[in-house]
Amino acid sequence: MSDAKFDGADMTEVVMSKAYAVGASFKGVDFSNAVLDRVNFQKANLKGAVFKNTLLSGSTFNDAQLEDAIFEDTIIGYIYLQKLCTNNSIGAEGRAELGCK
Repeated sequence: MSDAKFDGADMTEVVMSKAYAVGASFKGVDFSNAVLDRVNFQKANLKGAVFKNTLLSGSTFNDAQLEDAIFEDTIIGYIYLQKLCTNNSIGAEGRAELGCK
């Protein structure tokens, strides 16, 4: 998928798992109600993309362009945050700021 162009595509309810989307263009793409599991969006163009009610577990966005992207009701898997939250040395205020439960 590297350097592929999906600009303006309707990708609602799509399921992508372990996808390599490095450098791809998804400008204005609607990912509403999609499952994007472990997708590598490194350097991808996601300007104006819609991630409404989208599961982004394990997906990475290193150097991605996310201007005007919408992340309404998105669920993002924060594995590293979960590990950090198990550290008992973090005070109550810090845990609240991180969203630890």
